[in-house]
Amino acid sequence: MVKKFIIKGGSPLTGTVKISGAKNAAIKEIAASLLTTEPLFLENVPQISDVGVDLEIVKALGVAARVSEDSVTLKSSKKLKTVIPKVLSKKSRASVITLGPLLAREGRVVLTAPGGCDIGKRPLDRHLAALESLGAQFTVEGSRIEGQTGGLRGGRIVFAKNTVMGTENTLLASVLAKGETEIVGAAQEPEVDDLISLLSKMGACIERDERNPRTIRIQGVQSLGGAKHRVLPDRNEAVTIACAAAATRGNVTLEGVEPEHLTFFLDKLKKVGVSFEVGESSLRIWVDPNTEFLPVDLETSPHPGFMTDWQQPMTLLLTQVKGESLVHEAVYEDRWKYLSEFSKFGANVELFTPSELGKTFDPKKVNFDWKGEGEPKTYAKVKGPVVLEPAVAEITDLRAGATLVLAALTAKGESEIYGAEQVERGYENFEKKLTSLGAEIKKEG
Repeated sequence: MVKKFIIKGGSPLTGTVKISGAKNAAIKEIAASLLTTEPLFLENVPQISDVGVDLEIVKALGVAARVSEDSVTLKSSKKLKTVIPKVLSKKSRASVITLGPLLAREGRVVLTAPGGCDIGKRPLDRHLAALESLGAQFTVEGSRIEGQTGGLRGGRIVFAKNTVMGTENTLLASVLAKGETEIVGAAQEPEVDDLISLLSKMGACIERDERNPRTIRIQGVQSLGGAKHRVLPDRNEAVTIACAAAATRGNVTLEGVEPEHLTFFLDKLKKVGVSFEVGESSLRIWVDPNTEFLPVDLETSPHPGFMTDWQQPMTLLLTQVKGESLVHEAVYEDRWKYLSEFSKFGANVELFTPSELGKTFDPKKVNFDWKGEGEPKTYAKVKGPVVLEPAVAEITDLRAGATLVLAALTAKGESEIYGAEQVERGYENFEKKLTSLGAEIKKEG
């Protein structure tokens, strides 16, 4: 049975809410348990379905896992299985992050092409090429991927385009490889640095170049130990709730955040006209009475730029500004798939190719690998202000799902949003947190 949210919108959100641990860090750090036979203790782990799937994957490979509220204790067996069950692989893209650790520990891995959000091609070839540079060999037959190695060795990997999971897979493989590995074009996302922090606590030798932070060097070690680590806060959840507060013209304080990870987002909020106050680990968002939101232009890009996951909730906010905003999605070519459902609320968003706006499309300047004909529609004009109307809509992916919930909260009246299980993949107790802020939202199914 498909789960759905039933939402009565039109009221401002007010109050205080605690931000959970980051999904995009927790699922990689759980995979790090495959690298050691000593206990790994993780705190601030979000209780979401993607984390649940990742725990099932490592358990199927031979890791004992004990969950207690937001903490997880993991202990790997001395001998790991090397085949990821197909049913689990299909549930989450996080399954691909087992490639590096299993090759490092056991010299073999068998994986079915992973599932996850359908928002673009998200090629695995970057992962495979990097691991091949470390001495792995892959055979791909249909959706089945098998990797083997007689022993990983250090190498030089160059990523022409940003790849967060590609960088993380390389890190997880190279920490036990023989010799030095250099990653050029490494991702700078905070979640990558959080993984580096954990691996360093486990005994890995990893250094990010201070003068050129997109270069990481790893000195392989013979073995890794256990560690205790607290997962960093989820900046995507923080941005989602911040946009909800702004769009409903509310007053919300986010606790347990790292504001320095939200710099580009806060810059855009300020230009729109949203007020905010930054604390050491808190962020208050509010809208002054009679404030008229102003349009802004933005382009998604890898960290430290404006994150692609923030595009959808920000586009929702831009429907409430007076004038026309231009949004350029330069990370995932299919990130706009949610617009057909978003338009049911009355959103006025129109897509354009670069040439239609007098711009030149250069495949080298976008982060995705464009293999289609002509040009992709990467630009959107968002016109406002629009009085959003309640609607019945269907969720297409994780961030789109949260954005449709925000649209329903902004619209006056009752909306139904089908596919709540997509939101459960990445947001912990989403409806309960919104309810604590005064939202009228319930989940059925």
